[in-house]
Amino acid sequence: MSATRLSTRPFSTSLHLLQQRSQPRFVNTIKEVSKPAQEDSYEITRPIGLVKPVLLNHKLSDTYSISNIGEELFGAQAKERRQKNLDYDIKHSPIYDIKSFQNTNGKIFRPPISWFKQDKSLYFPDFIAKTLTGKSNSLYDILSNKYSIVRLYSTVTGEQCSKSYFKVDGEDYYTTDYKKFTEKFSNFQIIDINMPSSWIKGFILNLSLSNLRKMISPERYQNYFMLPLHILPPEIREQLHCDNQCTGYIYIIDSTGKIRWATSGYSTPEDLQLMWKVVRGLEKEANQQRK
Repeated sequence: MSATRLSTRPFSTSLHLLQQRSQPRFVNTIKEVSKPAQEDSYEITRPIGLVKPVLLNHKLSDTYSISNIGEELFGAQAKERRQKNLDYDIKHSPIYDIKSFQNTNGKIFRPPISWFKQDKSLYFPDFIAKTLTGKSNSLYDILSNKYSIVRLYSTVTGEQCSKSYFKVDGEDYYTTDYKKFTEKFSNFQIIDINMPSSWIKGFILNLSLSNLRKMISPERYQNYFMLPLHILPPEIREQLHCDNQCTGYIYIIDSTGKIRWATSGYSTPEDLQLMWKVVRGLEKEANQQRK
């Protein structure tokens, strides 16, 4: 009797593994959808980003050439990419994002207690997108000049969250006191990445460019990017921890494109103190590198 049990056990185990492997993909997606909204912020303790710098988008003639159209429409990789986008959209429904935002006050993750060392830091991706100058530019072309405080947001609430980090000691470094910011931190600049969550919002954004130009000085127009959401694919959004579109994110990036510090949501007094401590520390680092 025991011999019979022993002989059937490997078969039953193999059958169970086969059933797991042959399970339709949508079953796993449904499991993810059933997960409750995020209740608490999680802390960033290790460098975030990409192992190497990556250019996310190319010229349309490269991506959508005649020879490449068939592969883009019917190729296995293209189908896989569309499926991943669909899975991502299902998992990150507006209801899930809104509830997670409400539960955490937008602070999806808490910042690290200090900046990451340059040799340990990971990369923010490069892309080409339209700026307030009316022309397209590469993010890395702008990053190469200075250290950067990068705001990334897709919604009005996200824009408000990320803007709250610039109100320091009665001054607003983002708008009225930007000149004081550049005088105090000469190695730094502010970069905006406005990433509308839909083509309709992108269309509305294009209609409001004149109002946006009134909010910031002309020398900053080249630092304001309007990035279509599809250029930042789901897997990279997850690596950057910016996959909740309701909130806003701050990344401090050095001139090589490495993420040295990051935070999310509305600033707290502790966050504000910590962020500007990081900026001061990296300002000193930049001065030392220039010697």
